[in-house]
Amino acid sequence: MSAPAEDKLAAIFTRKRQELAARGPRVAGQPRPPPRDFTAALTRPRPGQPINVIAEVKRRSPSGGDFPHTDLVAVARAYEAAGASALSVLTDDVDFGGSLEDLLQVRAATSLPVLRKDFLVAAREVEESAALGADAVLLIADALEDGELAEMVAAARESRVAALVEAHTQAHAERALKAGAELVGLNNRNLATLRTDTTTALRVIPLLRGQARAFVAESGLKTRADFAAARAAGADAVLVGESLLRDADPGQALARLLAPEGAP
Repeated sequence: MSAPAEDKLAAIFTRKRQELAARGPRVAGQPRPPPRDFTAALTRPRPGQPINVIAEVKRRSPSGGDFPHTDLVAVARAYEAAGASALSVLTDDVDFGGSLEDLLQVRAATSLPVLRKDFLVAAREVEESAALGADAVLLIADALEDGELAEMVAAARESRVAALVEAHTQAHAERALKAGAELVGLNNRNLATLRTDTTTALRVIPLLRGQARAFVAESGLKTRADFAAARAAGADAVLVGESLLRDADPGQALARLLAPEGAP
């Protein structure tokens, strides 16, 4: 029986902690490829584009169900051709149908830095992600204790992997900054309830300007106007997935969003 929506985030993290306790360390089967600079990708100016985009590939989601595109490598290549600055790959299997193999394949097929998006619960997983070739990892402040979060941010720095620390509220974003986060994502979706309010990032980011190297607005962004509003609020980048993956051609969908103002 599935968990009620109100308990979704807590249920996922409970499962993740159990999974980590049950398995041994993951060892990379080959030398780590040279890291790609995820932070620079988010802050590098892109003339003619409204904002830098982290484009996401995933097979399904709890809120969106199954997506029609199963060839994640083809989608990732299309995103790169369309002007994405970085890529995000879901590696959770139970709720998103993802795997570490998805991340490895996408990274090998593109030249962009790749974010491992998952529900990581320990510094050991950050270190493993780096060894397996991730250029960045997602850490969710809303579900991690202060000590855990600080330890994982420190592990990322030591492992030369960027940490995008995600929060849904100003209070959790401030916790992320206190833990040493340099990249802060404001998620418009409340992961406990799966409800989305696209004004969340627009309200919180301006309150924190200058306190991180980069801010990312996440979830529910579908139009050029959404991108422009995020940029005006102080976001350096946006993370977009579901609206692109619902399109018959995700690459073209992204290209339309990133086209210069006035383009058809």
